[in-house]
Amino acid sequence: MATSAPRPDLLGLVFPLARALRRIEDDAAERHQLSMWQYAVLSVVAFRPGMNQLATAELLGYSRNRIVADLDLLEQRGLLTRRSGSDRRSNTLWITEDGSAVVAQVQRRIHVAEDELLADMPAADRRELQRLLASAATMATGTTAAD
Repeated sequence: MATSAPRPDLLGLVFPLARALRRIEDDAAERHQLSMWQYAVLSVVAFRPGMNQLATAELLGYSRNRIVADLDLLEQRGLLTRRSGSDRRSNTLWITEDGSAVVAQVQRRIHVAEDELLADMPAADRRELQRLLASAATMATGTTAAD
């Protein structure tokens, strides 16, 4: 009786890709003197203006304490502004024009590098991969990419 090959764990399949994508994002952010976390915070602020800093940290799974230093730096660089809430954690976050420009530049660089990484994959397969990953992310988090 022939036995079929064991099914690989999804993490084992996704992890090498995730590691490569992390390097791409780190490099793109670093070119703008940002850490990957600072870019992630700035991206959330760009696409969810007015969210408070506690909710931003929770959305990213980032330390509520560490985000404060990143927000200080981003604000000092003129990439975002904070509007007062009842306490520091409830301050709302707003992207500036310079911040929007940086997010767009980093995102363009990320997309170019992603396309280079997957260049040997047919375009239809890349689109299908993106669709499947978005669907799996939705199932895992209960949110959509636009949320």
